[in-house]
Amino acid sequence: MDKQQNILQNLMNLPKFEPMTPKKTYYINRTTTYDTILKLIRLASKAKQFIIQTKYCHANKHPALITILLANEFQLHILLIETIYLTKADSILHNKIQQLFFIILSPSNVVHSWTDIKEELQSFLNSFLFTFHQIQNIRVTNIKDKFQHWFQNTFVNIELNNISLNDSTLEMAIAFMFQQYLDTTLSKSSDWNIGLFLELYPDHHEGLFHRGAYVCSLPKPNRYRALHIEYAIHECMAVNRIVRIFQNSWTRTHAENYLKNYYNIHH
Repeated sequence: MDKQQNILQNLMNLPKFEPMTPKKTYYINRTTTYDTILKLIRLASKAKQFIIQTKYCHANKHPALITILLANEFQLHILLIETIYLTKADSILHNKIQQLFFIILSPSNVVHSWTDIKEELQSFLNSFLFTFHQIQNIRVTNIKDKFQHWFQNTFVNIELNNISLNDSTLEMAIAFMFQQYLDTTLSKSSDWNIGLFLELYPDHHEGLFHRGAYVCSLPKPNRYRALHIEYAIHECMAVNRIVRIFQNSWTRTHAENYLKNYYNIHH
């Protein structure tokens, strides 16, 4: 009990969350090549499960980023789709990105998210990457709900001091399950419009972009931008790590036994 309360109330004392699975990151924007999207279409066609998280600028609520994780063999592929920086809806590249979403959001696949992803994606309809009908037909798993249900049924003897399960965060879930600290401060950032891809291509000429009201300028490269990239990637990988525990009965049982022993829980 004391150890469990200490974990949740002193998150920053925990080791930093460090995903160990090999990963490859793709920046999807108007500089993305046609061949890259074709490669992602092939990869997505082989996958049946996806992690999707979204980000918007909290100051003006403008949607900015869709992060998608898919697994292929022993590597994770993470897509950072910056909707503010995409090509026009009638372009060939945009059409290919639509095809990518058509595959990912197919009702034959399962989409996992920490949030209500159907509601979240509705904010991105003006990006013309998918339709309302596609969103409504997604098969989804709300991982936050699943975590809360699992916690209540598995750890009935644990009392969370001043913490409501209804308000449980991904930060708390990672701390409890893996004894690691995932700093989620940037999830509420108002700066998800800073052009993450510019950290990878610092010499890119920004004048090629339409300077819309929702686009923010930063020096290139920039540590603040790099932190946003890291958080977007880590958030998806954290959700994926929880999903893997829940999907494998042996792994879940092993994790439950370990956690009960770790927190000195006795029936």
